[in-house]
Amino acid sequence: RIDLHHKDMGIVTDAARNVGAALPVGAVVANLVAALRAQGDGGLDHSALLRGVERLSGLPTQA
Repeated sequence: RIDLHHKDMGIVTDAARNVGAALPVGAVVANLVAALRAQGDGGLDHSALLRGVERLSGLPTQA
């Protein structure tokens, strides 16, 4: 679920910050996951990432 990915991405980004590691792609994914949660998609599986990309692209999303 996106909610679990959000939790896990928080752990990853905190760990990276603690050791001074840059995770540019990780930051993009964390932001996308956070946006999905904010839009009510937290209960969906990882395929919801495509919904986020579709929204960013101005494309219609599947229901």
